[in-house]
Amino acid sequence: MLLIFVGAILCLLCVAVVATLLAKQLPETMRVRFSTVIYTLLFTPSWAPATIVVVPIPFGVMLGVGALTGALNEILDLLLLFWWWHLPAFIVTGFISYKVASKVFGVSNVQSSHT
Repeated sequence: MLLIFVGAILCLLCVAVVATLLAKQLPETMRVRFSTVIYTLLFTPSWAPATIVVVPIPFGVMLGVGALTGALNEILDLLLLFWWWHLPAFIVTGFISYKVASKVFGVSNVQSSHT
């Protein structure tokens, strides 16, 4: 189980790196927005049922499994079932993702003129 979880995290990191490289091709105004959305969807902590227990899992893994199996409607059911968890989780992860994307793309590199 731990090996599968580590593999899933490594897969998500690879997707995040590819998304970051693709974001560099976008106009400067869209880079941070695109990266924030992608990072938030990939790394928001979530809960997923596993036989008789519920296990913590990144939301990106749920999206990937849902896309591969055609069960994207079940992801919506899980979001509604654990809404009390997902609401603050998406907000906090979105804030952290914005800060990371701002650092990666150097948004705060505003320099004052010395005239």
